Amino acid sequence: MATNRQYDHEFKVQAIKLAQEIGQAKAAKELGISKNTMYTWMRAHRLGYLDLGCGTQTPQSALSLHEELVQLRAQLKAQEKEIRRLKKENDFLEEASAFFAASRLERMKLIAFKTSDGALKGNISFCCKMLHVTRQGFYQYLTSKDRPWKYQELADAMMQIHAEDECNDTYGRIRMYQALKIKQPEGVRIPSERTVYRVMEEIGLSHRPNHRPNGITKTDHKAQMSEDLMGRDFTADTPLSKCVTDMTKIPAYDGKLYISALFDCYDASVLGLSMDTNMKASLCVRMLDNAMLSYPKLRGAILHSDRGSQYTSQLYREAIHTYGIRQSMNSAGGRCHDNARCESMWARMKSELLYGRYDTKKMTIEELKVLVWRYFMSYWNNRRICSTNGGLPPMVKRRQFYDSIAAAT
Repeated sequence: MATNRQYDHEFKVQAIKLAQEIGQAKAAKELGISKNTMYTWMRAHRLGYLDLGCGTQTPQSALSLHEELVQLRAQLKAQEKEIRRLKKENDFLEEASAFFAASRLERMKLIAFKTSDGALKGNISFCCKMLHVTRQGFYQYLTSKDRPWKYQELADAMMQIHAEDECNDTYGRIRMYQALKIKQPEGVRIPSERTVYRVMEEIGLSHRPNHRPNGITKTDHKAQMSEDLMGRDFTADTPLSKCVTDMTKIPAYDGKLYISALFDCYDASVLGLSMDTNMKASLCVRMLDNAMLSYPKLRGAILHSDRGSQYTSQLYREAIHTYGIRQSMNSAGGRCHDNARCESMWARMKSELLYGRYDTKKMTIEELKVLVWRYFMSYWNNRRICSTNGGLPPMVKRRQFYDSIAAAT
C-alpha cells in the first residue's frame, strides 16, 4: 500500500530550483516524485507560499553572481587605481603649485628634478602633463640645459629693468622692448620685439592686465555744456596745448579717496593732481590751481573732460575762465570714447599700482595719497616707459622738445 510521503522544506526548495533549471517533468522524474506534486510546489512558490529563502540561487544564477562579483572586484580595483592616480596628482600639485605661474624654464627644471634628468622614464609623461609642457619640449630642454643660454645677458638686463621700480613688473613686451632700446645695456644685443616677448615668457616676466576700471563722474544733462573741441583726437604737437582731465576713486579702510588729475596730450605727463575724500567741484578746481602754479603757460590750452556735474558747475567754469583755458567736453550723449585717453590713464594706474599688489581697503586714505602721488609725480612722469612716446618717460620727451627748440635758436 502506498503511503503519502512528507517532504521537508529544504527538499521542496531544492526540487523547485532543479525544476527551474531542467523543467518540472524532468525534475519530478529525477527526484521520484509525481508531476502533480512538483506542479503544486511550483505553484505555491509562484503564489508566494513557498519561500526559497537564502538558498534560492541556481547553478546558472550562482554563476551570474560570480560574474557580478568579478565585475565588482574589477570596478573596485579600477576605483582604487583612480584614487591612487588622483592622490599622486594632488600630492604633485601641492608640491608644484608655485611653479604653475612660473616661467617655462622653471617648470622644465622641476620636471628634470622629479625625473632625475629624464632617468625615471615612467614619470616624464605625468610631470609634463601636470605642468603643461610637451615631452618633446622637455627632451629638447635636457639636451640643451647644460649649454650657455644665448639670451642669458638679455634676460639679465630684463630682470634688472623689472627690478628698478615696483611698477615695472607691469611691463609687457612693447614697453620692455622700448626700455631696452632706450637703456642700451652694455654687451647686450637687442633682438626683435617678438624675441623679447619669448624671452620674457621664458623667464616669467609676461604681464596680463586683468581689470578695467570704470569712470565715476555722472553726466549733468541739464547743465550748460561746452563744445567738443577734441573730436577724439588726443594727439598734440606741442606741450601745454591740449590736455584731458577726469576723476577716479579708490576705496580705503577709512573711506574713499577721490583723485582729480590733468594729463598733457603731448606726452601723457601729469601736470596737476589733487586728492580728497569727496568728489565736489572744489577738488577739480584745486587740481587746476596746482597745474597753473607749475605750468602757467597752460593759459590758452584746450582742457577736455566728460560732462560730469563737477565740470559743468559754476565754480569750475569760473576757474577755467579765470585761467584763460578753453573748455571742451564730450559730445552729446556722453560717449565713453570721447574721453578715452583719460580713462586709459586711470586704468593704467590701477592695473600697475594697485591690482594684485595692495589691498586698499586695509590702507588709510593718507597712506593711499602718498602712494598715488609718488606713482604719478615720481614714477609716471619721470621713469615709466610710455609706449605712446616711443618708450620715453613723459618728462624725458618734454625735455627733448624744449632742448630741440633751444638748439634751433
